[in-house]
Amino acid sequence: MELSPLAREKLARIGELTGEEKSRLKYLEQLTSLLAEYFTNEFSLDDLWKELKKHKDAGRVFMLIDAQLKLLEAISLSGSEADFDKVRRGILAIETLKEEGDYTALEQDMNSIDNLRRQYRDERDRTYRSMQEKVERQVSLAAEQVARQATTRGAAVGVQGSVEATIKASLEWKAFVSRHDETCSQKLKEHVARMKERLRA
Repeated sequence: MELSPLAREKLARIGELTGEEKSRLKYLEQLTSLLAEYFTNEFSLDDLWKELKKHKDAGRVFMLIDAQLKLLEAISLSGSEADFDKVRRGILAIETLKEEGDYTALEQDMNSIDNLRRQYRDERDRTYRSMQEKVERQVSLAAEQVARQATTRGAAVGVQGSVEATIKASLEWKAFVSRHDETCSQKLKEHVARMKERLRA
């Protein structure tokens, strides 16, 4: 099989790596696999902690920070509570392995992100419900009018408006979602950037 130009370029760069860099890459691949097992519930939080403690005891403290940074990248505004809880618990558990960790500050950072995610969902739900009430009234009035016209002609009416489809197709909803997502995504990026700085300090 012929390698793509990008793959060949990456291989060429790997050839230029020092022994230490190659070793670090190998451990980072292990870390990716370890975190995948954690997210798919093949590893418990306790298992993750024990594995990372082995790396720390072997002098690979960089694995702790890299694990936390990778976990941070898994945070999204629309992700499930279970996934966010996994990230939070993982980051904080790993912090306990550090000689000079800052558990309290990281916990506050995670609480701030959790509050932002909650505000994001609440405002979105509140706006949707408000639009839903308005659209339901409009659909109801239209259905009554069509039903009156149909009965004068002796026809039956089965009007079933798709409120959800109407809302999601409306320019008002699309504009709100675009603004809301952009604003909250920017705030999330700022929170994550601050946490990354704290972790790398």
